[in-house]
Amino acid sequence: MKHLFVILSCIFLLNELIAQENETSKWGIETSLTFPIVQIYQFHFAYRFNEKSEFLVGPCFQNFDKETFSVNAYTLLLGYRYYIWRNLHLENELYPAYNKIYSTVDQKYYNGFEAWNEIRLGYHVFLIKNKLYIEFAPGIGFGIFRQNKPPNFNKEMDAITFVPQINLGFKF
Repeated sequence: MKHLFVILSCIFLLNELIAQENETSKWGIETSLTFPIVQIYQFHFAYRFNEKSEFLVGPCFQNFDKETFSVNAYTLLLGYRYYIWRNLHLENELYPAYNKIYSTVDQKYYNGFEAWNEIRLGYHVFLIKNKLYIEFAPGIGFGIFRQNKPPNFNKEMDAITFVPQINLGFKF
């Protein structure tokens, strides 16, 4: 644990030396490095409309399996990021989706709309001065609603999920 603290402190200090405030572009693009591990694929555009606020929007595709069903969801990512201090921020992302869930219990499709929400605390570390960055943004995710649930849906989907999000981003 002590080594992790030292490493994170060094990354933080190095980032402060590289990054210069107010010199980054208002536009950026990001993709998740961790979501593909669980078969979720997304990228989004970011627009920083003032010093403290950024809006996020982009497509996402979920294609993962649980024990008794498979998810196939076309999703829109809508998000808001509030910068607390320099590159440290709070973030909220909403994922409205149309999902075709296939149940192996009764071999039927359960089509319907749903919404997922994630709340994160994140930090950008610039790898190339004010252009290429990696964002560490762990948080929690939870379902808001789901139409047409297949058998065992509530049993297999956790009410609250830890999301160890790491994004790779580029400022234009």
